[in-house]
Amino acid sequence: MSSYIVLDKKNPDDKSELPRIKITVELGYDKRGKRIRRKKTVSLKTLSPRTIKKAITEFEIEVATSSPIDTNNLKYREAVALWLENHVSHLSFQSQKAYQQNIQAALDFFGEMKLNDLKKFHIVEFMNHLTEDDVKSADYKMRVNQLMLQKMVEWDLMPENVAKTVKKKKQQKKEMLFYDINEVKRLFEMLEDAMPKHRMAVKTAVLSGMRLGEILGLTMENVNFADNTITVKHTLVHDTKKDIYYLGDPKNKKTRIIPMPDDYMKELRKYINEVKKIRMAYGSEWRGIEGMDLIFCRPDGYPHLPQTFLKYFIEFTEKHGLKRIRFHDLRHTHASLLLSNGVNIKVIQERLGHSTITLTMDTYSHLTKENEQEAVTKLMSIF
Repeated sequence: MSSYIVLDKKNPDDKSELPRIKITVELGYDKRGKRIRRKKTVSLKTLSPRTIKKAITEFEIEVATSSPIDTNNLKYREAVALWLENHVSHLSFQSQKAYQQNIQAALDFFGEMKLNDLKKFHIVEFMNHLTEDDVKSADYKMRVNQLMLQKMVEWDLMPENVAKTVKKKKQQKKEMLFYDINEVKRLFEMLEDAMPKHRMAVKTAVLSGMRLGEILGLTMENVNFADNTITVKHTLVHDTKKDIYYLGDPKNKKTRIIPMPDDYMKELRKYINEVKKIRMAYGSEWRGIEGMDLIFCRPDGYPHLPQTFLKYFIEFTEKHGLKRIRFHDLRHTHASLLLSNGVNIKVIQERLGHSTITLTMDTYSHLTKENEQEAVTKLMSIF
């Protein structure tokens, strides 16, 4: 059990002083019945609920990994702390971030429950909680919880993984959003009023199917104007703990080469030449990171946060009265345009960088069915 209090400023007149909280973690009682507590004072940039929760979780991990483990009475939150410290911390930053974010729902739900008291019915209750509240990525959060518990079994900290055999609750598949060909044409017309950087990023997403992180990770050397291709080798990663940027592997860790339209490549060449001119103008004040000759960066060369493009795209579509979709839905738009024009599903898989063709077919099954029906209609018209 953890709690916190907000501390008063040491100097109320000092506006630069960060707000502080004192966190208390309850560890039960010793043999004499005395309450065991660990306390820590932490300075935070803001007192938002998310920032406070993150600070508490980090201290709980610190406490759990520095104190002797009572394996017979191990609580769920203690198990999560051990898992994060001894397993997740050795994974890539992207994986660490994903696991930390998606285990939080189970941590909030099971918290103080002892692992040995955890039953299959509790997992069912958790599943119902996620689906009833329409929690985003409910299936993935269930999966992460199952993976964490499986690690506890491997470490002999619980006898069986009670989440392993619980059947997933069938959820109605949400309608996939994307632009049709007429909406894409209108989008491209409206993009003439957009900032060059954002215009090219949106066009890149629609015409290549690349993920935003892959677009932001594009470097000058990834573009081949001789054969009009873009090579996807990296994704831009922002390590929030160290506040540094680096180029990580794409999602399935495979490099892919994407042929692009001639007109787009001519426009991209013009845009890149402008970026190079701006770089020359900045001279010694250029903040580009060595080894990351980015195409889509700030004017001074420093990498962009993905949120900058996500926010701009939403505001842009609202301003011009376009159907509201996410930036990521431009990737779905790319796939739907190819499918509607009869492009082979294997080609689409390779352009999107899906690990398997099955994933591509499952993701766009509703579109392939539409194409099949269209093919049948055309066939019938022959007779």
